[in-house]
Amino acid sequence: MILRGSGTLISIGTTHAILTADHVLSTLPRNGRLGLILSPTLQQYTIDIQGVAYVRIARGKRESDGPDLGAVILSPSIAAAIRAKKSVYSIDAHRDQALFSPPHIHDGFWFVNGFVDEKTIEELDKGGYALVKGFYNLSGAGGPDKVTVIGNHDYFDFPVSYGGRSVAPKSFGGMSGGGLWQVPLKREHGGEIIHKSPILLGVVFYQEPTTETQCGVKCHGRQSVYQVAFEAIKGSTP
Repeated sequence: MILRGSGTLISIGTTHAILTADHVLSTLPRNGRLGLILSPTLQQYTIDIQGVAYVRIARGKRESDGPDLGAVILSPSIAAAIRAKKSVYSIDAHRDQALFSPPHIHDGFWFVNGFVDEKTIEELDKGGYALVKGFYNLSGAGGPDKVTVIGNHDYFDFPVSYGGRSVAPKSFGGMSGGGLWQVPLKREHGGEIIHKSPILLGVVFYQEPTTETQCGVKCHGRQSVYQVAFEAIKGSTP
């Protein structure tokens, strides 16, 4: 198995899909089976390509500028099998909040989530298998810069500052298509601070140039997800 990218399992109405970046779709197989990483296990999980459809939502001329959005639409039988193993994020349930009353950009904390290819490992003779590959999932916390709106799409730059550079990956390859999440915080009457449910507010699609002091990724924002991607995925079938 080769790491092609990352994605978020979502639902819009009765349609289930993996939301990702468009350039990730171009690397996926057109026949045979597609491997998915759903849980920490030695067993490989694959789905039949005949039960999915690749939807190219938006792709710009320059990688760094975007847009870069795509989705893998799942058949009902494949979606049901995956739901038995993983939770599904409902775009419908969070759409009004994300578009019309989102939390303030400085409310709580943010993180990007996806798989980082430079952390992929190979182990020989493990668990009865001749060769086992291990894939590394990263949730990197931080805070995005201000939102930028270009046409129908909005974007966040998610920088990794000097303080976090020493532990950050040298390359974020493999994280393309992963989710950008915000976790709002709430202060209870007794003064205790608790977190609310994470809100999906973007999709990772581009790695910024890496230097000795900084690095980071560029992400689509909530308008791209809850308006553009929503309309493209709604009602789609394999």
